[in-house]
Amino acid sequence: MSDRPTLVEVPPRFRVVIGPWDAEVDERTIVLCPGHAFGDGRHESTRMCLQALASFAPRSGFRLFDVGCGTGILSIGAAKLGGEAVGVDIDTAAIAVAAENGRRSAVEGRVSFATTWPNGTFDIVVANILRDVLAELAPRIVARLAPLGTLILSGLVSTDVPEVVARYAPLLAGRRPEIFERDAWRTLVWRLTARPSP
Repeated sequence: MSDRPTLVEVPPRFRVVIGPWDAEVDERTIVLCPGHAFGDGRHESTRMCLQALASFAPRSGFRLFDVGCGTGILSIGAAKLGGEAVGVDIDTAAIAVAAENGRRSAVEGRVSFATTWPNGTFDIVVANILRDVLAELAPRIVARLAPLGTLILSGLVSTDVPEVVARYAPLLAGRRPEIFERDAWRTLVWRLTARPSP
């Protein structure tokens, strides 16, 4: 096995390092230990979520809820943007991996990971998981979204989009999402407030 890190550029804001990294960790670098948890920046759905965060996250402090956090990459990305993040996953091994990745990425004070859902609402809720799980969890996911928040759903292919939109629209006062695509993959973004002015 190579002891050289894998570098994944996710423009315009992030660089993901997978493997050993001895250099100083800056505000754009996410450092992940190799492992089996999902989300290392190489999958299109993960990349689109990171890009959506970079585009739509508030310019000042915000709170993000990461459903199905896997490696914690999206929570860590939020922390790199100045937010605080809570990630949940049903896989206890993924929680341990995510916590270690938060430490490696020098944001351990701004992220937390657990198997139980937190109380309260969040400025951004992100879920990069399967269509059936997104459909099943829809009421719980929307319940965690602040009234003027942003919802990011991914892990979808084009044929998943109508079902997921139909499931979430009634829970979001009929609002329709923006749809972003890369190859076969789709990411849905509901922005319930205007993007802050520069």
